[in-house]
Amino acid sequence: LVTEILYYMSDRLEMTNFEADALLAGITVDTKNFTFQTGVRTFEAASILKRAGADTTNVRQFFKDDFDTFLYKAEIIKNSRILFEKIAIGRLEKDMDDSILIAAQAANDLLNINHVEASFVLTLFEGRIHISGRSLGSISVQLILERLGGGGHLTSAGTQLEGVSIEQAEKMLIDAIDEYLMEGDEE
Repeated sequence: LVTEILYYMSDRLEMTNFEADALLAGITVDTKNFTFQTGVRTFEAASILKRAGADTTNVRQFFKDDFDTFLYKAEIIKNSRILFEKIAIGRLEKDMDDSILIAAQAANDLLNINHVEASFVLTLFEGRIHISGRSLGSISVQLILERLGGGGHLTSAGTQLEGVSIEQAEKMLIDAIDEYLMEGDEE
Protein backbone atom coordinates (compact mmCIF):
# COMPACT_ATOMS: atom_id res chain seq x y z
CA LEU A 1 0.00 0.00 0.00
CA VAL A 2 2.78 2.43 0.92
CA THR A 3 4.65 1.61 -2.28
CA GLU A 4 1.50 2.18 -4.36
CA ILE A 5 0.82 5.51 -2.66
CA LEU A 6 4.39 6.69 -3.25
CA TYR A 7 4.25 5.54 -6.86
CA TYR A 8 0.98 7.32 -7.59
CA MET A 9 2.14 10.55 -5.91
CA SER A 10 4.84 11.05 -8.51
CA ASP A 11 5.65 9.76 -11.96
CA ARG A 12 9.19 9.16 -10.77
CA LEU A 13 9.66 7.26 -7.53
CA GLU A 14 12.67 8.68 -5.71
CA MET A 15 14.01 6.84 -2.70
CA THR A 16 17.27 5.49 -1.43
CA ASN A 17 18.19 1.86 -1.98
CA PHE A 18 17.81 1.31 1.76
CA GLU A 19 14.25 2.70 1.70
CA ALA A 20 13.39 0.44 -1.24
CA ASP A 21 14.93 -2.52 0.60
CA ALA A 22 12.95 -1.69 3.74
CA LEU A 23 9.64 -1.52 1.86
CA LEU A 24 10.39 -4.78 0.05
CA ALA A 25 11.27 -6.37 3.41
CA GLY A 26 7.87 -5.28 4.72
CA ILE A 27 6.11 -6.89 1.78
CA THR A 28 8.20 -10.03 2.28
CA VAL A 29 7.16 -10.29 5.94
CA ASP A 30 3.49 -9.48 5.32
CA THR A 31 3.19 -12.10 2.59
CA LYS A 32 5.35 -14.73 4.29
CA ASN A 33 7.90 -14.55 1.52
CA PHE A 34 5.31 -14.03 -1.25
CA THR A 35 3.34 -17.16 -0.34
CA PHE A 36 0.34 -15.80 1.59
CA GLN A 37 -2.28 -13.25 0.51
CA THR A 38 -0.20 -12.42 -2.53
CA GLY A 39 -1.74 -11.09 -5.70
CA VAL A 40 -0.86 -9.14 -8.81
CA ARG A 41 -0.68 -5.88 -6.87
CA THR A 42 1.89 -7.42 -4.51
CA PHE A 43 4.18 -8.37 -7.37
CA GLU A 44 3.64 -5.00 -9.07
CA ALA A 45 4.70 -3.22 -5.86
CA ALA A 46 7.77 -5.47 -5.61
CA SER A 47 8.59 -4.68 -9.23
CA ILE A 48 8.33 -0.95 -8.56
CA LEU A 49 10.68 -1.33 -5.59
CA LYS A 50 13.12 -3.43 -7.61
CA ARG A 51 13.27 -0.69 -10.27
CA ALA A 52 13.80 1.84 -7.45
CA GLY A 53 16.90 -0.05 -6.31
CA ALA A 54 15.67 -2.71 -3.90
CA ASP A 55 18.09 -5.63 -3.70
CA THR A 56 16.63 -9.00 -2.75
CA THR A 57 20.00 -10.14 -1.41
CA ASN A 58 20.04 -7.21 1.02
CA VAL A 59 16.45 -7.94 2.02
CA ARG A 60 17.34 -11.56 2.73
CA GLN A 61 20.15 -10.37 5.02
CA PHE A 62 17.54 -8.56 7.17
CA PHE A 63 15.96 -11.91 8.03
CA LYS A 64 19.05 -13.94 8.93
CA ASP A 65 19.23 -15.28 12.47
CA ASP A 66 22.24 -15.63 14.70
CA PHE A 67 23.30 -19.18 15.46
CA ASP A 68 21.73 -19.34 18.94
CA THR A 69 18.35 -18.12 17.64
CA PHE A 70 18.47 -20.74 14.90
CA LEU A 71 19.19 -23.45 17.49
CA TYR A 72 16.35 -22.30 19.78
CA LYS A 73 13.87 -22.42 16.90
CA ALA A 74 15.14 -25.85 15.87
CA GLU A 75 14.72 -27.08 19.46
CA ILE A 76 11.13 -25.78 19.60
CA ILE A 77 10.29 -27.51 16.33
CA LYS A 78 12.03 -30.75 17.33
CA ASN A 79 10.10 -30.94 20.60
CA SER A 80 6.71 -29.86 19.22
CA ARG A 81 3.67 -32.09 19.24
CA ILE A 82 0.96 -32.43 16.62
CA LEU A 83 -2.51 -32.50 18.15
CA PHE A 84 -5.89 -33.03 16.50
CA GLU A 85 -3.89 -34.16 13.43
CA LYS A 86 -3.44 -30.55 12.27
CA ILE A 87 -2.26 -28.30 15.10
CA ALA A 88 1.36 -28.04 16.24
CA ILE A 89 2.23 -26.91 19.76
CA GLY A 90 5.76 -26.09 20.82
CA ARG A 91 7.52 -24.55 23.80
CA LEU A 92 10.52 -22.39 24.50
CA GLU A 93 11.08 -22.79 28.23
CA LYS A 94 13.77 -20.15 28.50
CA ASP A 95 13.07 -16.61 29.72
CA MET A 96 15.31 -14.33 27.66
CA ASP A 97 15.13 -11.05 25.77
CA ASP A 98 14.24 -12.60 22.40
CA SER A 99 11.96 -15.39 23.62
CA ILE A 100 8.74 -13.81 22.28
CA LEU A 101 10.29 -13.13 18.87
CA ILE A 102 11.76 -16.64 18.67
CA ALA A 103 8.41 -18.16 19.64
CA ALA A 104 6.62 -16.18 16.91
CA GLN A 105 9.18 -17.21 14.30
CA ALA A 106 8.99 -20.85 15.36
CA ALA A 107 5.18 -20.72 15.14
CA ASN A 108 5.57 -19.50 11.55
CA ASP A 109 8.08 -22.24 10.79
CA LEU A 110 5.81 -24.97 12.17
CA LEU A 111 3.29 -24.12 9.44
CA ASN A 112 5.79 -25.57 6.93
CA ILE A 113 5.10 -29.09 8.22
CA ASN A 114 2.76 -31.22 6.10
CA HIS A 115 -0.83 -31.29 7.37
CA VAL A 116 -0.20 -28.58 10.00
CA GLU A 117 -2.91 -25.93 9.61
CA ALA A 118 -2.22 -23.95 12.79
CA SER A 119 0.59 -23.68 15.31
CA PHE A 120 1.12 -22.31 18.78
CA VAL A 121 4.36 -21.73 20.66
CA LEU A 122 4.45 -21.02 24.38
CA THR A 123 7.35 -19.20 25.96
CA LEU A 124 8.39 -17.45 29.15
CA PHE A 125 9.11 -13.74 29.35
CA GLU A 126 9.40 -11.67 32.52
CA GLY A 127 7.39 -14.11 34.61
CA ARG A 128 4.52 -14.49 32.14
CA ILE A 129 3.62 -17.14 29.65
CA HIS A 130 3.31 -15.78 26.11
CA ILE A 131 1.58 -17.75 23.38
CA SER A 132 2.09 -17.01 19.68
CA GLY A 133 -0.45 -18.51 17.31
CA ARG A 134 -0.19 -18.78 13.52
CA SER A 135 -2.54 -20.29 10.95
CA LEU A 136 -2.82 -20.91 7.24
CA GLY A 137 -6.38 -19.55 7.40
CA SER A 138 -8.55 -22.63 7.88
CA ILE A 139 -8.32 -22.33 11.69
CA SER A 140 -8.78 -19.02 13.50
CA VAL A 141 -5.96 -18.62 16.00
CA GLN A 142 -7.63 -15.34 16.97
CA LEU A 143 -10.80 -17.07 18.19
CA ILE A 144 -8.77 -19.68 20.04
CA LEU A 145 -6.52 -17.17 21.81
CA GLU A 146 -9.42 -14.81 22.59
CA ARG A 147 -10.64 -17.60 24.90
CA LEU A 148 -7.42 -17.04 26.86
CA GLY A 149 -7.70 -13.24 26.90
CA GLY A 150 -5.65 -12.58 23.78
CA GLY A 151 -6.36 -11.36 20.31
CA GLY A 152 -5.05 -10.72 16.84
CA HIS A 153 -6.53 -11.89 13.60
CA LEU A 154 -7.39 -15.10 11.78
CA THR A 155 -3.82 -16.08 10.90
CA SER A 156 -1.73 -14.38 13.59
CA ALA A 157 -2.63 -13.91 17.24
CA GLY A 158 -1.16 -13.96 20.71
CA THR A 159 -1.87 -13.83 24.40
CA GLN A 160 -0.17 -13.52 27.78
CA LEU A 161 -1.01 -15.51 30.89
CA GLU A 162 0.03 -14.66 34.43
CA GLY A 163 0.12 -16.82 37.52
CA VAL A 164 0.27 -20.15 35.68
CA SER A 165 3.05 -22.55 34.81
CA ILE A 166 3.90 -23.34 31.22
CA GLU A 167 2.30 -26.78 31.73
CA GLN A 168 -0.93 -25.18 32.98
CA ALA A 169 -0.88 -22.69 30.11
CA GLU A 170 -0.46 -25.51 27.58
CA LYS A 171 -3.42 -27.37 29.08
CA MET A 172 -5.53 -24.19 28.93
CA LEU A 173 -4.51 -23.75 25.29
CA ILE A 174 -5.37 -27.35 24.40
CA ASP A 175 -8.77 -26.96 26.09
CA ALA A 176 -9.41 -23.74 24.12
CA ILE A 177 -8.44 -25.47 20.86
CA ASP A 178 -10.69 -28.42 21.69
CA GLU A 179 -13.64 -26.10 22.40
CA TYR A 180 -13.01 -24.21 19.16
CA LEU A 181 -12.87 -27.42 17.12
CA MET A 182 -16.01 -28.80 18.82
CA GLU A 183 -17.92 -25.62 17.99
CA GLY A 184 -16.76 -25.91 14.38
CA ASP A 185 -18.13 -29.45 14.20
CA GLU A 186 -21.55 -28.23 15.37
CA GLU A 187 -21.87 -25.72 12.53
